Amino acid sequence: MVVKSLLDLDVKALLKRLEEVSRVKLPESVIEVSLVRGVLHVRFSYPKGAEIEVEPLDTKALAFLFMDSETGEVTALEVVDVDALLEELGLA
Repeated sequence: MVVKSLLDLDVKALLKRLEEVSRVKLPESVIEVSLVRGVLHVRFSYPKGAEIEVEPLDTKALAFLFMDSETGEVTALEVVDVDALLEELGLA
């Protein structure tokens, strides 16, 4: 499956399956989603401080969690190749 539009992507299913596979609890609220050249960015909340802590997820496809340096809360998720992640998660 080649995702060409956000309309082709079930973001809720992707986040749920990513939680199961990576064993990381993601926030339930999403305030922004963008897809540019296969890079998926999901914004859960705006950071109160600097958004400097970046943690790679334990997936073959490159995926990173961004965290608020003041609160330690997950604020965003970035997937470098959404098609590769969907295939890895069995959602393609």
